[in-house]
Amino acid sequence: MKKVKIILACTLLVVVNFGAIAQDATSEEKVPFKDKLFTGGNIGLSFGNYTNLIISPVIGARLNPKVYAGLGIEYQYTKDKRYDPALTYNQYGGRLFAQYNIRPTLFAHGEFAGYSMERYTTLLKKERNFVPFIYFGGGYRQMISERSFFSVQVLFDVLQHKYSPYKAWEPIFSVGFGVGI
Repeated sequence: MKKVKIILACTLLVVVNFGAIAQDATSEEKVPFKDKLFTGGNIGLSFGNYTNLIISPVIGARLNPKVYAGLGIEYQYTKDKRYDPALTYNQYGGRLFAQYNIRPTLFAHGEFAGYSMERYTTLLKKERNFVPFIYFGGGYRQMISERSFFSVQVLFDVLQHKYSPYKAWEPIFSVGFGVGI
């Protein structure tokens, strides 16, 4: 429980700092809010004995030249044919994130997510649990045009809920994109 309180306090500190940085954007020219909005997300596919499909759209805003923030939803379907019968999972949930540009192409990332996750209690019986995640990490963002980008990031699940599928300090890699609305 003490670990959870420390992680939540750190997360709150990061969110407050992102907010303070966002308010310090006095040098940016006045850009209409609609021009600061972007949409995008991640798509993941793997096929074979372990099939995995992930769809994760996001919507966000560039709060200032250094800070991006947004929210998203995610759906994940998994079929593991290494077992007989094959195991299938359907996971879904949402997330809130913030990114701080350390350099024009490098960013720090913080995120809170919560998912309704299935897990097998026996070979034929599943149960569904809410699993919270706190991700920290960073990535690389390459602008494709003035209002679109491609990104690659690595995150770590620092909360480590008992039903988290990630081991401590196991990296989570993702590739995404964003397009101005």
